[in-house]
Amino acid sequence: MTSEQKVTKKPLFYPLTHEEVLDLKDLTGVEIKVFLYVRTLDPFGDRNLEYSVTVVAEELGLSKGAVSKAIKSLDAKGFIHVELTRVKIRIKADTSDVASFPIGNNVSHSEPAFPIGNQDFSEETEVSYKKPEFPIGNDRQPEPSPDKASSTLQTNKTYTDFIHTLSEGEREIFLEFGRKKAANLPHPPELPDKWIAANFTELYKYFLASSAGREAKQEAIARKYDWENDPRLMDWLHKAYWEGHPWAIADEFEREERLAFLMWAQKTNAYAGRIADEPA
Repeated sequence: MTSEQKVTKKPLFYPLTHEEVLDLKDLTGVEIKVFLYVRTLDPFGDRNLEYSVTVVAEELGLSKGAVSKAIKSLDAKGFIHVELTRVKIRIKADTSDVASFPIGNNVSHSEPAFPIGNQDFSEETEVSYKKPEFPIGNDRQPEPSPDKASSTLQTNKTYTDFIHTLSEGEREIFLEFGRKKAANLPHPPELPDKWIAANFTELYKYFLASSAGREAKQEAIARKYDWENDPRLMDWLHKAYWEGHPWAIADEFEREERLAFLMWAQKTNAYAGRIADEPA
């Protein structure tokens, strides 16, 4: 996104809610700065803007490496969704001449963009920030209008299938979360549970991005595992104890399990008697 584009954009005003502030409590200072930078430029998540890591770093007075790391971390934690759209690449060669070109400029490549959380990227990367279309807090979108009877029946069936995939605890927390969101709409629906059913897909994305939603999901996942008899127990206990959250999110293929394990270990004090620094 160029500075000229930012100047011509009409400013928007978004009232940050108390719940959203609490969701930021576990972020680092740099992550909070980057998140609020994005939120103030795209408060309702409907602008589909592109950001230059270099520009963001300059405007926030941070290093490009710190901004890149914060963006990847926010993406991994579910606060934002990032797609890699363009990078600077220089071919290593024996001569002093180097090539600089954007991906897709001279090479035909149909592979879709991928989230930053999957791979490393250059500090000069331009990233596209996208948020789910569901409104947060006091958003401007009205209550959805009813669909045709057949579509409504299909939606209800899909929602019923979805809601029964949640554990009892996660389901209760999700419904409470949805009712609060419905109450904060400019025109709160008279039947909030029906509104939740009609918007559950986008609503669940925001639920998982909230601290309450992440914790509920991780607790539900943790119940699927018998950690005490897991062959990885001691290895993971040491890594969870000494490295903590960075270890839990480092491997995208094991991230869900590791986060569940970390929560279980912390809540049950599984380190006691097993880690040298922790008394039994």
